Amino acid sequence: MLTNSQASLIVSKLMEDIPYNINIMNDLGIIIASGDSKRIGTSHRAAERAIKEKKIIEVYRDTHLEKKGTNEPIIYEGTIMGVVGITGDPNEVRPFTKIVKTVSLLLIEELNIYKQKEENRVAKNNLLKQIIQSEGIYTESLKKEANEKYDLELEQPYYGVFAERKEILRAIASNKQLFEWSGGFVIFVKNVDSLESTTKEFIIVSSSEKNISQNLQDIKQTYAMLSFFHTKKEGVNKTNNCYLANLFSFSLPPNQELLRKIKEVAPEYTETLISFARNNKSINDTSLELHIHRNTLNYRIQKIEELTGKNPRVWYELWELFYHFAYFSINN
Repeated sequence: MLTNSQASLIVSKLMEDIPYNINIMNDLGIIIASGDSKRIGTSHRAAERAIKEKKIIEVYRDTHLEKKGTNEPIIYEGTIMGVVGITGDPNEVRPFTKIVKTVSLLLIEELNIYKQKEENRVAKNNLLKQIIQSEGIYTESLKKEANEKYDLELEQPYYGVFAERKEILRAIASNKQLFEWSGGFVIFVKNVDSLESTTKEFIIVSSSEKNISQNLQDIKQTYAMLSFFHTKKEGVNKTNNCYLANLFSFSLPPNQELLRKIKEVAPEYTETLISFARNNKSINDTSLELHIHRNTLNYRIQKIEELTGKNPRVWYELWELFYHFAYFSINN
């Protein structure tokens, strides 16, 4: 059904090109949009007749109850959604009524398609949420829903395949259901032997040795780690090869005092810290990668130590910094 704001938008746009007053009524015959704002909220007698008789009602002369014009019901999938009315001689305004009705139907259809897609998206998200909460122990109703709606046998082994764009996964397996996950999309497949040779796009592939809930968590943590370290590479990235991604579950509670300090410095020094570690704490290599002078880099390293109390040159303090920088980054 058209909302008041949607009907108003149609009226305001089309009246720029149609030299007659346009009214749009709801399924009760109440005017919800009109070129004559004084009529909004009032009953439209001809529209009520059009709804009752389910046909075009044309009025050829003004009366104290009705104005000249053409009034055509908007019928979508057998249901009357409202009525389009244009004031004027029916022989003149009839073609314009058809145009407004067509535009209204197109909008209703678009909204209906969007609504169905949104309902499907929410249902899929709810299914994943239930799967995660089940921790591998599934109710019969959940197994039935997953199987009948999404062709998933929850107690069977699956690989999770993640990509940032849905088009990548559709190219890999067009017949598989897409689920939103961790800022991207995931599908579940039973075989990944051909992936190495068929895709050069960035994807993450979980193992099939765990349940779906665990695989989803592995994908999420791996994606977080690769994103934070700027180490995403084209092709297949396997969760089994990213052991340190387990740190990105953040099962260890962060040091709140250190986290507070990092909150102040993270925007300025995160890139420096990542590059410093990636280049094995080499001042020369890091300064070259960041395109800065050695003295500038040394100054930044010193400032990180002064502001956080942790020395990036000491490996275990560097890891502590990384953990807290990553925690802050992922949660913000």
